[in-house]
Parts: sequence; structure tokens; C-alpha cells
Amino acid sequence: MSPLVTVSDAITLSLFFSRIIALMMGFAFFNTTMIPTNVRVLLVVALAFYFMKVTGIHVNMEHFTLWKLFLFIAKELLIGFALGLMANIFIAAFMYAAEIISYFMGITVVNSFDPTFGQVAELSKFFTMLFYLLFFVSGAYAEFFAGIAVSFEKIPLDLLVIDQGIWRYVIELSKNIFVLAFKLAFPFALILYTVNLALALVNRLIPQINVFIVGLPLQIFVGLASLALGSAVLVYSGAGFLAELVRDYLYLLKHVG
Repeated sequence: MSPLVTVSDAITLSLFFSRIIALMMGFAFFNTTMIPTNVRVLLVVALAFYFMKVTGIHVNMEHFTLWKLFLFIAKELLIGFALGLMANIFIAAFMYAAEIISYFMGITVVNSFDPTFGQVAELSKFFTMLFYLLFFVSGAYAEFFAGIAVSFEKIPLDLLVIDQGIWRYVIELSKNIFVLAFKLAFPFALILYTVNLALALVNRLIPQINVFIVGLPLQIFVGLASLALGSAVLVYSGAGFLAELVRDYLYLLKHVG
């Protein structure tokens, strides 16, 4: 009678599990309190079984030792974390854009504690939720999960080698945090800068007006109004950034793997 689960199946599942759990840890959406812990654990286990069944990959047990198992698990953790970090870069770009707009609105002191990112501006929560909404509505999540399956073919489980280009490419992508953030925040920052310039001119030309009392409520009102009227710009730009995320994600799997 053949065993239900062989040693090879258990080791293969542990390697699948290691890469997926590291990828989920690198992707900030799965680290938030919006998803309960038991749901996250069940999701990782289900994905590990699913990808193991779909790909049909099994690790060769020949010359396999306990020391090699630890090395293989460490390699899978590093690869999964690098893949999840790519999506985290784009989330950070949205949050930094919110920080720029909050600075021009004068509400940078209105912060709250986020378990994932620490002290963040209140506006950052809105931009983060916008990223998650676009991530699922635009269908980028399908490309994301399909890329996980492709990663097991491009970067085999039984190969104890990591191309150093994977880290160089991720580090180069980190500059997108500032580039994409300025692109996303530029229209709103320009409007708020014009308001600040107008208030400065009023303060110089009509010193009797107390600009400090009128300025802060006016900046907040103009900032919120511009965000409301320019929501289409945020959605259109965010969808373009997600398309770039998918393109970079697939490029990493194709060339580095």
C-alpha cells in the first residue's frame, strides 16, 4: 500500500509554502489587519497545494540532506520576498504621493498608526485603499497570481542558485517610489502651490488680512476639492502604474529566472 504523502511530496510542499508565504509577507495587503490571521494562513496553505498540483513539480530526493533543505527554504524565502517587494514599491509610491499632497495641504501633523507602515498621514490610507481597489478591479491580481505559477517554472525549486540580478533589478525599481509619487501628486501639488502663492501675495499686499487664520482652512478645502474633482486623474494614473507593475513583474520572472 503506497503512502498517502511521501517524503518527496512533503519537502516539495514545504518549498512551495516557503516561497508563497514570503511573497505574501512582502506584499503589504496581506499584512494588514483587514485580513484575519486565520484567513491568511488558510490562503497560503491553499495556494501552496494548488500550485503544487497545477505545476506538477516534485523535488528530486537524490543526494538530499537536511542541510540542503534549510538552504533551499532560505532561497525560496528570499525569492518570494523579492517578488512581493516589487508590489510593495508601488504601494509606497501611492503613499508617498499622499504625503506630498498632505504637506501642501498643511495636514502632515494629522497622522495615525498603521501596523504595516507605522506613522502615516490620514490621506495615505485613502491612496492605499485606492491602490488595492485598482489592483483587484483592473485584473492585475490575476497577473500577479499567474506570475507566481510562472516563477516556479522560471526559478526551479531544486536549483540552489539565485541570480544576483534579481536584487539589482528590485533595487533599481525602488527609484519608482519617487518618480511615480511625483507624477501622481503633481497636479494637486501644483494647485495647492498656487493657492499658497496667492496667500503670500495677499499677505504682502494687504497686511490687514490675517492670512494665517484663513490660509489653513482654505488649503484643506482646496486640497479636498481638487482630490474630489480630480479623482478620474488618480484612477487613470493608478491604472497606468499597475500596468507598469505587471510589466516589470513579468520582466523579472522572464529574464532573471
